Amino acid sequence: MDINIDIEETTVVEMAAPKKEKSPAQWHQHWQKEMDACEKRLRRYKKQGVQVVGRYLDERQGNMQGAYDDSRGGATLNLFHKNISTTMAMLYGNTPQIDVSREHSDPDDDVARVAALMFQRILQSDIEPSGEDLSTILKASLQDRLLPGMGTARVRYHMKTKTERVLNPQTMEMEEIEVLDHEKACIDYIHWQDVCWGWGRTWKEIPWGAFRSWMTKSEVSERFGADIAKDIEYKHQTSSGDDKFSGSSDSEQKDNIQKAEIWEIWEKKNKKVYWYSQGADLILDMQDDPLGLVGFWPMPRPMLANPTTTMFVPKADFLFAQDLYNEIDELQSRIATITRAIKVVGVYDKSAGDSAGRMLKEGVENDLIPVDNWAMFAEKGGLQGVIQWFPVQEIVGVIQTLQAVQQAKTEQLYEITGMSDIMRGGNTDQYTSGGTQAIKAKMGSIGIQALQEDFARFAADLEGLKAEVISKHYSKESIVSQSNAGFLPEFDKPLVSAAIDLMQSKEVNWRVNIRPESIAMIDYAQMQSERSEYIMAMSQYIQAASGAAQAIPGSLPILMELMKWSLAAYKGAEYLEGALDQAIDEAKKAPQGGEEPKEPSPEQLRMQIEQMKLQGAQQKQQGELVKIQTKAQADMQTHQAKIQGEIYKMQVDAEKDQTIAESQSQIRLMEIAREMELSLAEIQATMNANITVEEAQARFDIASQEVNHEYDIESERYKHDLKMDEIYVQNRNKGI
Repeated sequence: MDINIDIEETTVVEMAAPKKEKSPAQWHQHWQKEMDACEKRLRRYKKQGVQVVGRYLDERQGNMQGAYDDSRGGATLNLFHKNISTTMAMLYGNTPQIDVSREHSDPDDDVARVAALMFQRILQSDIEPSGEDLSTILKASLQDRLLPGMGTARVRYHMKTKTERVLNPQTMEMEEIEVLDHEKACIDYIHWQDVCWGWGRTWKEIPWGAFRSWMTKSEVSERFGADIAKDIEYKHQTSSGDDKFSGSSDSEQKDNIQKAEIWEIWEKKNKKVYWYSQGADLILDMQDDPLGLVGFWPMPRPMLANPTTTMFVPKADFLFAQDLYNEIDELQSRIATITRAIKVVGVYDKSAGDSAGRMLKEGVENDLIPVDNWAMFAEKGGLQGVIQWFPVQEIVGVIQTLQAVQQAKTEQLYEITGMSDIMRGGNTDQYTSGGTQAIKAKMGSIGIQALQEDFARFAADLEGLKAEVISKHYSKESIVSQSNAGFLPEFDKPLVSAAIDLMQSKEVNWRVNIRPESIAMIDYAQMQSERSEYIMAMSQYIQAASGAAQAIPGSLPILMELMKWSLAAYKGAEYLEGALDQAIDEAKKAPQGGEEPKEPSPEQLRMQIEQMKLQGAQQKQQGELVKIQTKAQADMQTHQAKIQGEIYKMQVDAEKDQTIAESQSQIRLMEIAREMELSLAEIQATMNANITVEEAQARFDIASQEVNHEYDIESERYKHDLKMDEIYVQNRNKGI
């Protein structure tokens, strides 16, 4: 059914009056209710998080009993700390390698390529050791994910200006103006207790997010004004935000300086930022979208442990294994208690005399102890008859049983945490085959693969937000200086200006990627295996596709597209994506089988003949160069044999006395040999260049003469030194 709308007959509905904006006091009341609700919603998560952190730090007093049951007062085995440390090392073992590309980019777009390279240089400079300590931020966020259950960070734009005196061309007078001094896209770590957010089932539903900071009175006055600084509440800073530290009663956990608790609230719906403090009566400040990011949020989606679609609140991994951790600790406590009870002690018949007790009390050695009334002592069975020892064997058996149970519980724990013995670097059975160990390692990596991907996603999203800040706020001068555009290749320098325009364009989106394997601990054996597998798969496909391309004219582009699709599943295939695209384009342009060949023009025939002549001359010259190269290799082998003979002779001479030359001659001759090899390698490289035979022969003769001359001088010099050492030794032995 068709529906026709007559625009002229459409009635105009009177619009409602605009909604009245809230006052600062009303905004304060609004956010106080939201923050109180958030605190109630996250109270259990934060309490458990404090206990988990305390367990990791091996804290056994205070309020740690829920996570660390140390009521028995015995020894514990903190496997939790070991597991977290191992996981941290596996997830973050290398500096992240950032890859920036334009979405839907053309492989032939050199401007986009240069822009992506400049983006990559700016971002990578902050990750390298010479930049800001981003590594510490990422490790802290990762640790928060593994312990309490959530790790996050944020981006921030910082700009600094300076005053300069310039000449006003209109008034011809000097005036002071504010100019840009420095700008930076910063990344700040956010403690897991300094984050709060509105109710939502998923990250997309979260209406607002807030970050807490602690500011002194002078900082509050500088940021919000002296009037607000006088009326705001100040208290001692703690990790939890309360005056009493929620994890320990230790007063050292408090900051000695009283500070104001300031919350920076980002509301997604209105795209506004509010600054709120519980101790104030009104909102401290309110700004429209400061950064202008596409997603508004200044932080990426956090790394969240065990999220559900019921409510966006993390649950620490430790909570799923805490019972096993406590059981292992209980077993360890029993083992320690029983071990302390094992002593060499026994009881004896006092009527048999003190001889039995003296053996242990006096600690006699190689001596005989007299026994009174030997007949009665012998009638009672001697030592065995008068002494009964403490049952040590039974206790040792109990300890062995407890240790076996503890080992079984530990294996159950590793099954829950997904860490195999190979991943932990533990001892493996010597009879276990290599294939079995490989399977165990692979199965163990499955449990940690999700963490690897989530961590790499978080780091890439964080750098993506930073790239967006650079695109929207950086000046051209800052982009040039921070990307070191002056050190780009010469053929890329003319494209810098156009690349900066593309970087600052609002219509262009950029993709920032960090591969999980680049940030995790490198497994070189696995990397080599994956690359070999990739090369083998590509080789097999090329062999199969070559026959199909010959049999079916015009099928080469389709076969290459199929190869690109099939090989995309392998790790590292993205590195060849551009080259494959270029090859596919060339294949589409090239004439396919089945097409009628065109008769070449006279000009093309002449060029083909000239090309054939040139190829013949090149082949002849190449033959001459091969002869020279063969001679160079023969000379090098002769020199090497000569050097080895000299070294052997000096070794034989040096064995006459350890003080003779001490192997200095040998070291020097080896250095000469290495220099000769480098020189001859340089000769070979020179001959492989595009030069004439005469020029190659001349270079080879000059280099050979220089090497032979240097060798002869050094050899004669150290022969003389060796002879002087022999004379010295002979004179020393004669007493001269």
